[in-house]
Amino acid sequence: MTVEVILGLPYLSAGPMTQTARRLGATVLLSASTFCRYTDVGPMPARWLPEGHSGNRGKRAREWSGWNLQQLVHAQGLTLDLDSAGFVSLMVHRGYDWTPASYVNGLCAAYPWRRFSSLDMCVEPEIARDRATVRERIARTVSLNRECRLAAEDAGIADRLMPVIQGATADDYLRCYDAMSAHLAPGMVIGVGSMCRRKTGGEDGIIAIAERLDREMPKGIRAHFFGVKGDAGSAIAMMSHRIASIDSQAYGVRARQLAIEERQRNPNFSKSNAFVAGVMETWWLNQVERMKHGSARSIQNVLPMPAAPEPGPRTVWDALELRVRAENNALIISGDIGPQDLCSDHLVLASIQLLISELPAGVRPSDRYVSLSQLPESVQDNWPCYVEPEDLHPAIRPTAALPRSLAA
Repeated sequence: MTVEVILGLPYLSAGPMTQTARRLGATVLLSASTFCRYTDVGPMPARWLPEGHSGNRGKRAREWSGWNLQQLVHAQGLTLDLDSAGFVSLMVHRGYDWTPASYVNGLCAAYPWRRFSSLDMCVEPEIARDRATVRERIARTVSLNRECRLAAEDAGIADRLMPVIQGATADDYLRCYDAMSAHLAPGMVIGVGSMCRRKTGGEDGIIAIAERLDREMPKGIRAHFFGVKGDAGSAIAMMSHRIASIDSQAYGVRARQLAIEERQRNPNFSKSNAFVAGVMETWWLNQVERMKHGSARSIQNVLPMPAAPEPGPRTVWDALELRVRAENNALIISGDIGPQDLCSDHLVLASIQLLISELPAGVRPSDRYVSLSQLPESVQDNWPCYVEPEDLHPAIRPTAALPRSLAA
């Protein structure tokens, strides 16, 4: 048994890249973003542009208007997997343009994909810049998985749904897995997100996370690692009992590098699809060979150690903020707050202000936090068991957002 190398393609066509994938017999991964249909709705409002943008001349606003499945006519003879396009959606559009129901019913049920990924909320540093955001996005990932599962069950395609777990650390992934575990069973493949830009080694590197998941997830649950490449692939090849597959489009980078070198010799050289297809074939065959042999050199064989306790809140304000954010995440996981509903810092601030009015006599928000007795009785039960200083968003600390009378 070897780890399968899935070939990421930007789209399907009658051209050389699709033809090469078909000839190789490679399973192909497509992104939901390649099937999106958008409608031009006019000039882009200035408020939609990035901060500091000089103007909106030439910028057009687009509105998602459904799925365009026309390219699937070229799918004959291919085994296809579907990715939910989480990273692209969140980087470009700041969120999904489609709901779980429209994704499952309009795209996932429209073709017999071998596997289709649940919607998820990635936590790469470009998107989740602090621990509070990471935790909230993990909660939303759990909620999105539930919504996709329910829609897939209704559509009769739940057996092909691939749940996706998210995290910045191994503990994050395991918490996400635990929150979804009631609906995960041996024989299933789950996706492990936020891998593409992650380093290979180190405490929170790809290999350390793979080994931790291998130790602690039940036997029979296997994983697909999104976007793994380079030396991480060689090490993961040694874990085929746990890791079912990886995918990558890294051949695109190699094709770009080779094209630059070729243009230095021949200024008229064009990086055609036929050229990229040739690079893709060589790259994929090398990856498949690498999976057959692997390398134990990168594996971090370490004794399992208990996680270090996370530091507690520094002030009463910090403790209240932790409580409010933990409650919001619990509501997201339970479904009482929708996976794509807004949970803004203004709402967090309002909830903290409400709790401040219930503080015991003599306790101020700026006081050093010592014990639960400093907090309102209404929040002393089921207190969150972990916290990090990075959880505490500087934009809504007392000195930044509260009137002096409340901060004192």
